[in-house]
Amino acid sequence: MPSSDFLSLSLNLIAKAVALAARHSGFIRARNLDAIATMSIDEKDKEISLLSDELFKSKEQIAILKSQLRERTHKPHYSLEQRLRITFFMECYKIPKNKVKKYFGVARSTFYTWLRKIDDASKILGPPHNKTPDGIAALVWEIAQINRDWGRFKISNQLKTLRVFLAASTVRNILNRAKPRKPSSENKSSKSTKPRQIPAFYPNHVWSIDHTIVFNWRIWPTYVLFAIDHYSRKVVAVIPVEGPNAAWTIDALEDAFRKLGPPKHVITDQHGVFISKAFDELMKNWNIKQRFGAIGKHGSICVTERVIKTFKYEYLSRVPLIRGFSHLSKLCECFDEWYNEWRPHMTLDGSRPNDYYCRDIPEPVARDAKTVPLNIEKRLFKETRITGYRLKNAA
Repeated sequence: MPSSDFLSLSLNLIAKAVALAARHSGFIRARNLDAIATMSIDEKDKEISLLSDELFKSKEQIAILKSQLRERTHKPHYSLEQRLRITFFMECYKIPKNKVKKYFGVARSTFYTWLRKIDDASKILGPPHNKTPDGIAALVWEIAQINRDWGRFKISNQLKTLRVFLAASTVRNILNRAKPRKPSSENKSSKSTKPRQIPAFYPNHVWSIDHTIVFNWRIWPTYVLFAIDHYSRKVVAVIPVEGPNAAWTIDALEDAFRKLGPPKHVITDQHGVFISKAFDELMKNWNIKQRFGAIGKHGSICVTERVIKTFKYEYLSRVPLIRGFSHLSKLCECFDEWYNEWRPHMTLDGSRPNDYYCRDIPEPVARDAKTVPLNIEKRLFKETRITGYRLKNAA
């Protein structure tokens, strides 16, 4: 910053501090006078106190006017000291700003100019110097064009996995430069009440389990079992099953228990599979405590429901046709890899579920990280036409 600009900023800040001090002084003065007026003392003492205050006010006004007369020229120039004294007087004695000419002969426009300079001190700093580099902007456009259903938050989180910090609002501004458009409706927050959740403090502490239905050949319904680790948001099981029966569900969960270890708590809804004797025996055999969501209430197992929405509307929405059970199994395997290893998660501040599950949480991205890394790795998931980004040394 040039020295002249720094000096001007310092003077404006001093002027603003004087104005605030004067305002506080006037408040204290008025409070003291009110206290005196309500005290049970002689009227003579009250009048002396009020007259003393008026006398002090008049002396201050006369002193200011005398200093103006001594330096009176054809076109008066008010020094910094005079400006501060006038501003202090007007604020301290609560004199309307439109009467500044009556008291001191200063034009109202001049006095308002002084006040604007105090409030707009930041304008002398000039245009912002933190412009986003062109390379970062190009990377934002590339990610947005490949993943057309992504919003600014997902793009910002994807950049965090590449060790580049870019706020979601900056991503929005970059995408709005070529073709300005109104802000999307995703900024409007709903006032829905969040359901209560059991807190998870470490991996495999709390899992939630649920089924969903997808259609093979767009005709035959097929059930898919989902199990989510609440601490890391990792999809620990996404397996198509022949039906919502206890045998298929138990086999799929036991595979996940043997692979990753059993959780301490399991949250389910109260559908027939999860309240059966076979499922209860499974919980006892693995020493797992089962908890239930509310009956018929949306959001009772909201973590799993949110992952299911991602599976259906973000991942499978680009698959034109599911060609049978084996094809669905491959899609589920790819979803497991993409969701856990490539996709940045908003709840985890842009980290991936595997980072939290493996206790390999990356350090926060510095706000001045504006350089495109040279070791970016890309992975195209062909069937869903989704591209993932990460750093090679973080694979």
